[in-house]
Amino acid sequence: MSKTQQLQLGLGGPTLLMHDGDACSNIKGYAVQALEECVFSQFDLDYTPVHPTQEQHVITAVTHGDEEFTVADVTKFSVGDRVLIRLKGSSAAPAGLLTQDQIYYIQAIDTASNEFKISNTRAGSALAITSDGTGYEGVATVAKLVDQNTSGDFTISSGTKLENTNQVSGNSDMFDTDGAEDVKIPQGVTIYLPVTAITLTTGACIVYTK
Repeated sequence: MSKTQQLQLGLGGPTLLMHDGDACSNIKGYAVQALEECVFSQFDLDYTPVHPTQEQHVITAVTHGDEEFTVADVTKFSVGDRVLIRLKGSSAAPAGLLTQDQIYYIQAIDTASNEFKISNTRAGSALAITSDGTGYEGVATVAKLVDQNTSGDFTISSGTKLENTNQVSGNSDMFDTDGAEDVKIPQGVTIYLPVTAITLTTGACIVYTK
């Protein structure tokens, strides 16, 4: 791919050549090419969900004793909706939530108080939270996801409609390098991942950035 084509795709940032002991951080990488077999002691990825959403609603209050979140108009949501909660610069998320932008499901709503509860799974129990967070109220937002994982309706003769209801969740720990869980990439392999910080223990590689 030419440099012009990379720039058109928003992928034309600096290219980093790394070898034994090199490290980088705060980058927007999208691919790592191993020139030799590479072992990384750090391999951090950007786990921010990239999904189209509808209107964002500011979370104005959190009531951790009741596992409830408040917005200006909760009627914009329905039980079972997939929503994206963004931290938006909050110092700390309520204890019980992930410390990053994450997708949840609306578990219950209270139209009288404009409050809702969330769950990690569709039709699951309400997620327990044990604090209101820090700098979270009035900053964090919630937005309904635009469903792009539909495959239409199907029917069979003299039968019932077939529905696709399964949801796929990613494993954000697959590149956790705590302890002895080093990441190893064989020579000649290129992987395409949203890299943000890496430390190369041995080997040589090229890191492509946006």
